[in-house]
Amino acid sequence: MDHSVSCARLYVLHVGGFRLPRNSVAPGALNGAEPVYMPIYCYLIQHPTHGNILVDTGQGYDKPTPAGVGGPEDSVVAKLGELGLTPDDIDYVILSHMHLDHAGEMSRFPRSTFVVRREELRAAWWPEKCEGGYVYDQYKDTRDYTYIQVPDNVDYDLFMDGSVILVDTHGHSRGHQSVAVRLRNTGRALLICDAASLRENLERSLLPGVCTDNWRALESLEKIRRYERGGYRLFFMHDPDVEYRLSPRYYD
Repeated sequence: MDHSVSCARLYVLHVGGFRLPRNSVAPGALNGAEPVYMPIYCYLIQHPTHGNILVDTGQGYDKPTPAGVGGPEDSVVAKLGELGLTPDDIDYVILSHMHLDHAGEMSRFPRSTFVVRREELRAAWWPEKCEGGYVYDQYKDTRDYTYIQVPDNVDYDLFMDGSVILVDTHGHSRGHQSVAVRLRNTGRALLICDAASLRENLERSLLPGVCTDNWRALESLEKIRRYERGGYRLFFMHDPDVEYRLSPRYYD
């Protein structure tokens, strides 16, 4: 008998986006040189026993990036407010990785427990010169926050009940992780984040833009394909051609 716990709801939060060529997130993409609007999504998981879990915090709007599209009304805090929630209501923040469009608002959640790969924290605080995407000013005040440092190179059952599993998909960054969620009616979902920004990354084995390790990134794409073959519904974080049920609607 399967005793795994199912999460109550999964909200997809549209928190602005950026305008860049497709080949910036998928080198070799078809029509890759033409700039397009790519959304940024964060996810809110409501867990029956562990409360509210936010996956990624989007980009920061106090110091907009040149390619960023949106304003304070698109921030993750504003989107949570539309659901009647404040940062203090978020029990856990899972960071897929700490690039500027994923960790931009993490300083807004000082009371949450952050769940980040150990190697990702090292990369964010002390990146090598070849590693792009990190903006130290976005998280310079978060060093004393509460962290669960997930071991590297493993899949990690966060609550030991099968409901939320952190899947090692590094390659795009040193400590990138995707999030597998179990829902009662929707079934199993995999929040891919930047391991495959577009479905085209997955279908054509295109690297996800900036990579710390190309070979690991390709292995992560194959791992995601296995999840899909195994029945997981995939959620792409930046694909402009894939539509989701956006908050305040939800998946359950």
